[in-house]
Amino acid sequence: MVSKFLLLLCAPVLLAADLPKVDLHIHLHGEDHNTPEMKPADAAALSRKLGVRFGILAEGGCRGDIHDNQTLGEFLGEVRDQPLWRGLQVYGFDWATCLSADLRGQLDYIAADALVFPDRSGKSIWLWLPNIEVGEAQDFMDRYVAFNERVLSQPIQIWANPTYVPEKLKSQYDALWTTARMDRLIQAAVRNHVAIEINAHFQVPSAAFIRRAKAAGAKFSFGSNSHVKGMGEIDYCLRMAQQCGLTAADIYVPVRRLIH
Repeated sequence: MVSKFLLLLCAPVLLAADLPKVDLHIHLHGEDHNTPEMKPADAAALSRKLGVRFGILAEGGCRGDIHDNQTLGEFLGEVRDQPLWRGLQVYGFDWATCLSADLRGQLDYIAADALVFPDRSGKSIWLWLPNIEVGEAQDFMDRYVAFNERVLSQPIQIWANPTYVPEKLKSQYDALWTTARMDRLIQAAVRNHVAIEINAHFQVPSAAFIRRAKAAGAKFSFGSNSHVKGMGEIDYCLRMAQQCGLTAADIYVPVRRLIH
């Protein structure tokens, strides 16, 4: 007999018809050099075809693709005439010193995550890469939760890739994300008015986390976390939202109206 849980996971998107069809975690560049960058106009055409509104995330701050006012201004100019929201995924904590308040004000939202994480020596490690060594699991989690809390203290609108753990710890996800750790970051998100992303690529956070966050009054966002491939594929986000009892009122959508 098919369980109710599996039926919910397999339920068609129409069950979540009241939820906004938005994907706020899209990158126009590929994850590797073999995937060509997508033009904003082509992304807008795909958005219309799928019936999913896109938010394009540039990446950087004081380093990366966006690292100063000139590079941020160029990004804003590239997407300005397209029916796409303009977002920036920031790294580090100094980005506001490198990007003017005027240009940041032209963005629809800013997102941040904790996946570029300092080890005990202070060296940054990229947690999404395979075979990353993070040391003893409980010690890592204590430091990781504190780092996520710092990320959430910034003037951002979306907490991206929430509760992600490195590949070697995925089998321990439920045990490592204790209620105390979940509640500490949920409270930080609610206190700082940051929406918690439901991420289709990494399939985080867990249903248990989403339900606790909803009960605490958190907002959520939808993101495919796609690099050209997979844009607008938010069925997972919609299923999780429906499974956890979210409604349109629980979902963050940028205020600027898009007109196709």
